[in-house]
Amino acid sequence: MQINHIPKVNARYWTAITMASIFGTNMGDLYADDAKLGIWLGTSILAAIAAVVFMVERQDKSPRELYYWLAIIIIRTGATNIADFVKHQIPWLAFGIILAVLMAGFAWLSARGDAQQERASEARGMPSTGVAYWAAMLTAGVLGTFYGDVASKLIGQGPASLTLGAALLGALFVWKTDSGNRFWLYWGALAIARSFGTAAGDWFAESPIVNIGLPLSTMITGTVFVLILVLWPRQGGAAVPIRATGN
Repeated sequence: MQINHIPKVNARYWTAITMASIFGTNMGDLYADDAKLGIWLGTSILAAIAAVVFMVERQDKSPRELYYWLAIIIIRTGATNIADFVKHQIPWLAFGIILAVLMAGFAWLSARGDAQQERASEARGMPSTGVAYWAAMLTAGVLGTFYGDVASKLIGQGPASLTLGAALLGALFVWKTDSGNRFWLYWGALAIARSFGTAAGDWFAESPIVNIGLPLSTMITGTVFVLILVLWPRQGGAAVPIRATGN
């Protein structure tokens, strides 16, 4: 993805990525429930849409974040469906370990690319957004869906949302203060944001306290996500350089 299409990693970014996780959880569930396309056809359609977004993005030289955030939502929607399907096919412990290893591998590869591209990406506070980056993002979404569901089943959706929300705040605090390991802390915080988004999105859609249902929950979380991007100035806050340990 072109540098001028990548947002800066700052408070605005983390707020948007967290809201995208909640919205993507609702969107993934709504897509699976209403479309009824099945895992293979449903995922293939999302992959085709994502491919179109990336192809158009490559031709557009204007500075706009639209493509990045579209890709984030599409990938998060697909990750929710993939996790919900695969977790019933593989023992949960093995599934969790496999996801963690895959994410770590793709995350490491995302830091190994064209030197000029890496430097430009680091100026915005994230790894180079090549194929490995998006593979890691997809894996993080699947992993977050899995662990968010596990936490919700163990302690309930409400407590899981609060616990993972607190963990996310802690991870972001460490990310902000530990520049030496910021590369791995970026991916760690992102995985926790995905887990929190799963628990919070499910709670918001299903809780009898809120009692609004999945379609309305999806509309609300999607609207909040868009408002964050539209109303919060893009250049607000400075980007913090990100470096992979050992580079």
